[in-house]
Amino acid sequence: MQFEPGLYPWISVAALAWGLLDCFFGYKIFKFTIALLGAVTGGLLCQAGAAAAGLGGNGGLAAVLGGALLGAGLAFLFYLAAVFFAGFGFGATLAVLLLSHFNHLVALFAAIVAGLVGGFAALKLQKLLLALATALLGSFRAVLAVAYFTSQLDWLYYFRQPDQIPALIDNHPWMLPAILLLATVGAIAQLEPGGGKKKTKEKDE
Repeated sequence: MQFEPGLYPWISVAALAWGLLDCFFGYKIFKFTIALLGAVTGGLLCQAGAAAAGLGGNGGLAAVLGGALLGAGLAFLFYLAAVFFAGFGFGATLAVLLLSHFNHLVALFAAIVAGLVGGFAALKLQKLLLALATALLGSFRAVLAVAYFTSQLDWLYYFRQPDQIPALIDNHPWMLPAILLLATVGAIAQLEPGGGKKKTKEKDE
């Protein structure tokens, strides 16, 4: 991926905006982002399939729209399923390890119960995990975009060569505290305001 030098300022502005949006609203838009990626992927795959089948015009358009809707739906369902089964696997494995010296049927039953508890807990805690992740990644993108304007940093190079990111952070001592500070503020902004508004409403009542 290469950009014309003249496009770098505009792309850096877009990267900065995307980073800040992710940092402060990442959890709220995460499901939409997943669905959008699924829609794009499904649409492109169905477009390729329609072209291979010789469909054109309305047939090709219908294939693209159908693929986009299917891709968005599947992406959303797979996202929820992945979160649930990660929690289920953790709970079930922990139960089996702790109760393996007891009766095997008891251990199996406990594993199923602990797995279900873990799965639903993972669905409940996904806000915390996704808020922290999007705040950090969004902060990182925003800081790199700012570095373009402050020191003409070719941030795209580091996305192509992620193994060079430690050297980048080491050579720019201000980056790590800036990323962590912005990520902290973003995570707090994502996690706190809802609770604060709820408490205010309860007090008003």
